[in-house]
Amino acid sequence: MRKIFIFVLISIFLLPTVTTTLAQSYEPSIIENGNIKEFEKYTFEDILSLEPYIQVEDGFLVLNENDASEAGIDSILIKGQQEYFIFLNQQVKINAISVSSDLTIQNLANNNHEYQSNTHMRFARCKGITTSPEYFWWGYKTKLNSCDTAKVSSQAGTLAAGGAITAVSLNVLGVWFPPLVAVSAIPGLTSGYFWLLSERLNANNKGSGVIVDMTWATIYNITPQ
Repeated sequence: MRKIFIFVLISIFLLPTVTTTLAQSYEPSIIENGNIKEFEKYTFEDILSLEPYIQVEDGFLVLNENDASEAGIDSILIKGQQEYFIFLNQQVKINAISVSSDLTIQNLANNNHEYQSNTHMRFARCKGITTSPEYFWWGYKTKLNSCDTAKVSSQAGTLAAGGAITAVSLNVLGVWFPPLVAVSAIPGLTSGYFWLLSERLNANNKGSGVIVDMTWATIYNITPQ
């Protein structure tokens, strides 16, 4: 069983379509996990199917493994979710986030930002909004306006064309999609994954940007804003 590290990202990024800098911080966590390929057979809906077996106890996320297993949910999926909860519960301990009984997560670090792309005439051509990643029990939600969608799609396409998937090459996309910067993702993510990500971003950009839901297992769902 490999030791998997979720990188510490404490960086300041200048978004290409806004005039304000965006600071994002992701605290470190050590998670034992297998290769991300173990999760390729699952869908976004498979992960969401765990919700009935999740509850909040004393402010921490708890997964009832026994009930989930008895319901027929695969043990690998259960283990992966538990390991993501280790990370989220560490964020609770350091008061970076709080979890409500309905499983909603509030970012207490005040580093989740929303930008209206048309607040400046220079950027009037950019429709929709861009936000930093929001925490959810299953992963993260990110909104990209039309201009940022095109830019991130291009970055994913460039990564796919480059062939070599490394921690350094994933850092740019990891700003928007935190699961991609986990060391575990590197052996399992191929050029094909990033080609498809690029195409899905473009296909769902109907002129106002996209909403990207990405699970801890790098499974994603993209819809138009």
